[in-house]
Amino acid sequence: MSKLEFLKYLRPLNYFNLVNYYKILFEKFVQIPIIYKRRRYLRNSKSSEFLYNKFIGNNISIDELSKIFFQKNIFYYSNIESRSDIINILDKKCTIEKNKFIDYANCIIENDFQIFEKQLKFEKGINWHYGFAENYNWSRIQSNQLDIIPKINNQNVDVKYVWELNRQLFLTYLGFAYYYTQDEKYALKFKEIILHWIRHNPPMIGINWFSGLEISIRLTSWIFSLYFFKNSEIINNSQFFKIIFRSMFQHAYYLRFFYTKRSFNHTIGELFGGYLFSHIFNDCKKIKNWEQISFKKLKTQILLQVRPDGFHIEQSVNYHRFVLEFFMIFLLLNKDLIESPEGILIKKMVKNLSVIVKPNGKVPLVGDVDNGKVLLLSGYNDKSHLDLINLGCVLFKSSDLKHIVKKLSPISLLLFGPEEVKSVDSLEFYEPKKKVIYYENSGYFLLRNGWGDKSSYLFVDLGNFGPQRAPHSHSGISNIILSCNGKDILIDSGTKSYNRSMEERNYFRGSIAHNVISIDNKNQAKPSSWFGWTQKPKTSRKVVESNDLIQILCNHDGYSGFLVQRLILASKDLRSIIVKDKVQPESRKKDNKKHKIELNYHFPEGTSLDVDFKGKNSVLINKEIMLSISSNSIFEYKLESAEIAPKYGETHQISVLKIQVIESFSSKNSVSITTEFRVINQLN
Repeated sequence: MSKLEFLKYLRPLNYFNLVNYYKILFEKFVQIPIIYKRRRYLRNSKSSEFLYNKFIGNNISIDELSKIFFQKNIFYYSNIESRSDIINILDKKCTIEKNKFIDYANCIIENDFQIFEKQLKFEKGINWHYGFAENYNWSRIQSNQLDIIPKINNQNVDVKYVWELNRQLFLTYLGFAYYYTQDEKYALKFKEIILHWIRHNPPMIGINWFSGLEISIRLTSWIFSLYFFKNSEIINNSQFFKIIFRSMFQHAYYLRFFYTKRSFNHTIGELFGGYLFSHIFNDCKKIKNWEQISFKKLKTQILLQVRPDGFHIEQSVNYHRFVLEFFMIFLLLNKDLIESPEGILIKKMVKNLSVIVKPNGKVPLVGDVDNGKVLLLSGYNDKSHLDLINLGCVLFKSSDLKHIVKKLSPISLLLFGPEEVKSVDSLEFYEPKKKVIYYENSGYFLLRNGWGDKSSYLFVDLGNFGPQRAPHSHSGISNIILSCNGKDILIDSGTKSYNRSMEERNYFRGSIAHNVISIDNKNQAKPSSWFGWTQKPKTSRKVVESNDLIQILCNHDGYSGFLVQRLILASKDLRSIIVKDKVQPESRKKDNKKHKIELNYHFPEGTSLDVDFKGKNSVLINKEIMLSISSNSIFEYKLESAEIAPKYGETHQISVLKIQVIESFSSKNSVSITTEFRVINQLN
């Protein structure tokens, strides 16, 4: 065996796989009897005091636990003495946001909810098991026995809708509305919802005890919301606190012993919920032990899941932001970690998020997009990444984040307080100097000609598929996202649904939904499940910068039997971008079979497209960009309509330019398609 073959054999034994695969298999095998026993304990805890007494005991009364909770001012707004200062600043600087929060709280009073693209009003109390598909309701059987992709009328039911409702992110709006107005109607509604949910969702029964991530986000939302009600006798009393505390304890017990072991976003989310609970109630000796364990595990996950260049391993901008929300709250609770290796990585994550924001304030839709959030008051905010960057600016006192923090975020004010927020005002304001950034570990490339809302912007995804089965990666190696003078030109297709239809799932994560070459309608890897890819391609990439030009080269073998190369030549002012795509067979043997080679370019809704403007093989985009097409083979091109999903479940019709070559390679060594985007000053 050669040295190269030996190293290839050892590759699966790297540290990431040892922690996330082999160790887990061993633990699962050894702990089967213990897992079964713990599940039984939790399932019986609704009527049994055994589990509660084992970990809480009789030494601490409910009154003491309530006192521990409400007097532990872990966030600024949880100190009721700070309320008047916060209210004054909200009135002066955050009037629009304040009114939106209260308006949404009033919708919740009426049981009126926005769940992804669906508006739903419950007329007779909230149905926590409603499937959002015709009259489907989730069965109330043991959670681990549920099929989470059931069918109704031959259509899959998407479990994310019921989970989104039961995350209860909306409760923080009730809390805020009470905090601002002191109107007890919001406290009464909060109490009604909590008691109703607990009564209809006993531990380990039904869909809302199936996923640890959902359990963690719900627990976190309860904690965030409770602190708003410190002044309310309806909430801050022994009778109610006893009920909600026991349910929170059941949530935390699940997260302590049944959290997802493999290093992906679920692991972070589940560990965080258990950590937040145990951090608050660490006066209990055994709960203190939970805090220490989850603290160490969260620190480990930061190092495991964040690449050295500061992007999350799952190759999804959405999930980068999602895990960063957990990390930021964790860092807020542990400010001594700011200068640690973990804190430095988290700061890189925030800075990267601020850098890749497009001129229109949105982020590129790289990888899966499901709108997942955990920050208070961010449930239905399309630009919650701006709140997150604002938090980073306050936490790190960072001038290099201030360029995108246009105004105060109410979330920063509530979590940090007026003094911390004011300290950011004294920071020097400047735009980042670098306009060409290549993140070599993650494979993301960014070029922009400025930082204003009328700037031009080029983002190229040169990254590999994520580790292991790459559950949230898309088949978009070398995908291009482009803005010109602040307007989107080329966009990504997003994610419509995770499990409503395999055909739909594969389309939105597939090559043809991205601005890349596809061959025979196949993908760069093989989709193997709703969340998984096999046969992931090998890639190589290179970025060369000269005085006025950027050269970006990417090669991959994602289509079996072929090598695909994309060379991008971009002027630094982004007035000219040439994309040269080349496909060649891996073998020199002549291939007589005809293959369809297709390049798709996706334009946002409302884009003006004039085909064959002043001659063939050209498209005029928004009357300011000329797209020219050429090839060494006979090609056809046409405009078609397609769907994009900029938010989970929400779709829009857009235009796609399809450039197609049918070639057998019997007389050619390769097929090339060249497209040039050139900004024109005026129409002659």
